Amino acid sequence: METEASEGNIVERVIPTENVQLMFHYRNPFVVVEGEIIAKYQPRTIISGLSNSYSDVSTFGQAGVAFVQFQPAGACHFFKFPLSEIENQSFDLSDIFNAEIKQIEEKLFESKTIQERVFLIESFLMSKFSPIPQYDQLFLDKGIQVIKQSRGQISANSLAEKLTTTSKSVERKFSNHLGKTPKQYIKLVRFQETLSDFSRHKNIHLTEYAYRNGYFDQAHFIRDFKSFSGYTPKEFVEKYPDFSVE
Repeated sequence: METEASEGNIVERVIPTENVQLMFHYRNPFVVVEGEIIAKYQPRTIISGLSNSYSDVSTFGQAGVAFVQFQPAGACHFFKFPLSEIENQSFDLSDIFNAEIKQIEEKLFESKTIQERVFLIESFLMSKFSPIPQYDQLFLDKGIQVIKQSRGQISANSLAEKLTTTSKSVERKFSNHLGKTPKQYIKLVRFQETLSDFSRHKNIHLTEYAYRNGYFDQAHFIRDFKSFSGYTPKEFVEKYPDFSVE
């Protein structure tokens, strides 16, 4: 994404996904805003863990940033620490990779094309690639598949039963390799599935969205949705009537 200073500052709400993400700023970093006040400046290069809540970020003058979004079980191949350690947080990648990241930042700034920047980032990531044990990969893939097929409408205990293992074992592997417990990850998937439902099926009653997405009552649906997005479902569909999921 690139913007010019002449376009003015652009504020976007960042809502939770089930994917660890990286950001490489090669122009002015974004700022985190609270209302109309700048709360903090983002580092030039960031890793963001899985989050339970939203934040508002803004461009600040001329912006240029490359995003990396991992598959749910992808980031664990590149970062050799439990991903639960970055849960609900964003960290400066230079705190993890030290001077190496500073060199990447300088090269990204000096690069002239998107292709050069993509090559730099891919080369850096591939130098960090180290597969997790195949058994763990298959276990995670199966667990994610079960959750997605249920559209996030499954309990952590039922998930463990389907994976023919203990709840503790599932919790340990999910926390280490995905960055959330099974219960928390399931809630993230259900939120994303609800957003997809908004995108695919317009103009149905909000209570129908709650029912279709496995919420026991309207109050539970509103509470969960607002904690993730900062909006009630009604506020969201009014603010983003043309919302779509690609």
